[in-house]
Amino acid sequence: MTDQDRELIEAWRAVANAKLCEFRRQAWRLAMLVRRGVVGKAAAVDRLYEIAIAHALVRALGEDRIQAILDEAFAGADFRPVEQEVA
Repeated sequence: MTDQDRELIEAWRAVANAKLCEFRRQAWRLAMLVRRGVVGKAAAVDRLYEIAIAHALVRALGEDRIQAILDEAFAGADFRPVEQEVA
């Protein structure tokens, strides 16, 4: 691997890490909404994973790291039904 390759990879990771910070914030925000029963857990997790793919976080950081972030954020979220589904 050349110096150029290493620098280009570092640039890729730096941008991914900036996105990662917001991704993590949104994961915790949606997990809170799941706990309140506003959003369904499956819908929130699925959408976050789609976001991670769309913004190349999965490609840059790996599936395991993305899954760990989701697991951490949603660890205490239960499966209360979404209010609209109850009616």
